[in-house]
Amino acid sequence: MKIKQKFRDFYVLGQKKVQDIKKLYNQIHININKRGDEKLTIMLIPHTEKKSRSIYISYRAISIFILILALILSISAINVLNQSGNAHEINEFHYTNKDYIRQSAKLRSEAKTLHNMVQYYYEKISSLYLKLGGDPFKLSQPSNQSEQLSVIPQGIQTNINSETYTIKGDIYNLKLVSELTNEVIKLMKNKSNIIENTPSLWPTKGYILFPYGNYLSPITGKEETNNGIDIGTFPGTEVIATAPGTVLEIGYTEVTGNFIKIKHKYSWKTIYSNLDRIQVEKGKEVSRGDIIGYVGKSSLSSIFYLHYEVHVGTKPLNPYSFLNQIQN
Repeated sequence: MKIKQKFRDFYVLGQKKVQDIKKLYNQIHININKRGDEKLTIMLIPHTEKKSRSIYISYRAISIFILILALILSISAINVLNQSGNAHEINEFHYTNKDYIRQSAKLRSEAKTLHNMVQYYYEKISSLYLKLGGDPFKLSQPSNQSEQLSVIPQGIQTNINSETYTIKGDIYNLKLVSELTNEVIKLMKNKSNIIENTPSLWPTKGYILFPYGNYLSPITGKEETNNGIDIGTFPGTEVIATAPGTVLEIGYTEVTGNFIKIKHKYSWKTIYSNLDRIQVEKGKEVSRGDIIGYVGKSSLSSIFYLHYEVHVGTKPLNPYSFLNQIQN
């Protein structure tokens, strides 16, 4: 009961307050209307004898004028702020555009440098790949900008910067260089076995006394054909195997003195003549650089030298073409 009574009292108090507010609003409205109907008199008094004039302006009209003026000033201020913001954005865009142009020029220069480097490595790797017996078809794909543009529809060329295609060409070449590098490594691994079994060492320390081919023999005094090379050196100098292989034959003749024939892989064969002593036996496996004998001379020769021949099958080749330029 007490709660209901309090609620009723509160409701009655609220009704009184609402009535009081309505009365205050009506009184203010009446006062505004009265003040609005009141007029402001402006008298214009000339300096001559002409009659003075009076202008009557109601407070309501003045209030409306002030409101309109305030609205105009507010709109103008907003427009000024917007224009200032737009000018600031344009200025920022101008500086951004300058920075973009500068960065684009730098990027273009770096792209050109990268393009030249890619082309350089592409040409070097391609050349090495072909020299190692690689497949030329892998190099026949488009690898530069002009070739790539030729396979692109004409309508697209006019819409995309040509530098984009230069970069695309470089990316293609980089991928191709990576593939070719792997191929080169495989080819070199495959050929390394051939290289290791190729007679390429100097069989002894010395100098070329008589070269391969026709020469004037000091023994016979006639022009003769040399199927190998004669290396002048000191008696007893070590003679080594120029490649791994198997001792095929050991023998002696008056012309050649003691000799050794070694058979190698891939149909290679080497012959070492004018030996004083022989260090190996027939059928023995020798490694590259193993000592097989010592330099001597034949019974027909008065000087000490090693006669050395290289054959592929039954055909003699110039041994000097296979020797390292620096003696071992």
